[in-house]
Amino acid sequence: MLKKYSILIVTVSISLVYQGCIPDNQKKVTTSSILESVEIYETKVDFATGFKVSYFDHYKKVKIPLPWQSADHGFEYLLVQRGAEVPEHDENVQVIEIPLDRIVCTSTSHLPALDMLGIPEKLIGFPHTDYISSSSIRKLIDQGGVTDIGMEAGINIEMLMELDPGVVIDFAMGNNYDKYKSITKAGIPLVINADYMEETPLGRAEWIKFMALFFNLEKKADSVFNEIKHNYDSLYSIASKINQLPTVYSGIVYGDVWYMPGGQNFGAKFLSDARGDYLWKTNDISGSLKLSFETVYEKANTADYWIGVGSYKSLKEIRESDERYASFSAFKNGNVYSYNAKVGEKGGSTFLELGYARPDIVLADLIKILHPQLLPDHNLYFYEKLR
Repeated sequence: MLKKYSILIVTVSISLVYQGCIPDNQKKVTTSSILESVEIYETKVDFATGFKVSYFDHYKKVKIPLPWQSADHGFEYLLVQRGAEVPEHDENVQVIEIPLDRIVCTSTSHLPALDMLGIPEKLIGFPHTDYISSSSIRKLIDQGGVTDIGMEAGINIEMLMELDPGVVIDFAMGNNYDKYKSITKAGIPLVINADYMEETPLGRAEWIKFMALFFNLEKKADSVFNEIKHNYDSLYSIASKINQLPTVYSGIVYGDVWYMPGGQNFGAKFLSDARGDYLWKTNDISGSLKLSFETVYEKANTADYWIGVGSYKSLKEIRESDERYASFSAFKNGNVYSYNAKVGEKGGSTFLELGYARPDIVLADLIKILHPQLLPDHNLYFYEKLR
């Protein structure tokens, strides 16, 4: 029987030496002395497909082959140990001195890695800090340690320059790359995080190893991820014994379109691993399906469960938004679940921040919903049944 799940923070002792920049008129630290002061640990990436890392004498080469859907080029970064010589490289390769001491992130999904690596204080800036739910980072915000740099679409470049971060970790959808050019023109290193492109829950969670590269904390990242993977595999093994699969659908209507996870989306993978029969599992779309209400109703009106209903907080609210929702069997039987059981102090979604980093907790929740007898001692963490 699995114990109740709690947020995992694994502490691993690792020796790091932070050295200031060395003026040109002083003798450079030798590579050998740098390597003596840094624990070199080469991580292995098993599930994530969106980043690749190669290790060299005193630097790491990191590649993001597909930074956004249908991108016609990737990105490459050289992570050079502080004080070491920069190797020869193409002019389009971004050079970043590590280990970082100050970082700006632009997505809440990037933040759990800082928490789980034990370095939340490295975050010094974030767009619209009200979105953040992490208690440790909210404490830093209250203490003035994290600056609100404006909305993500219009980041305050002057404020960024004043903060002087070692790097900005951002994400791209392909049509908003102009803002990144303004950041790099200001002399601020920028790195694209493409974790949202992953198609499996463990693949996305493994991006903690990507964040760890910038702090020489790969050993700790491996320890954290291995525990998450162990939990996930144990839960999958328990659920795999189930032969009768309840039918499930997801999503809601925005405008005139019902957005539903594609069959290859990691959301569909979650439901499959929890032994749910996701009704749109057979298509090959990894993003979102765009369907009409009528199409969804025809296929899902007798389904057992409706899991994932956006920001709705009650069945009454769902019915008031569109009376047709109440015609589904899942609605009539009260089998409607939201993933917004927990929100941060300022209303930020805990699931949208932490859920991608902790697929083991998400899977435990879904198994508890679909097959409650399998996890009698587990209390829902991210999800709640709407009433």
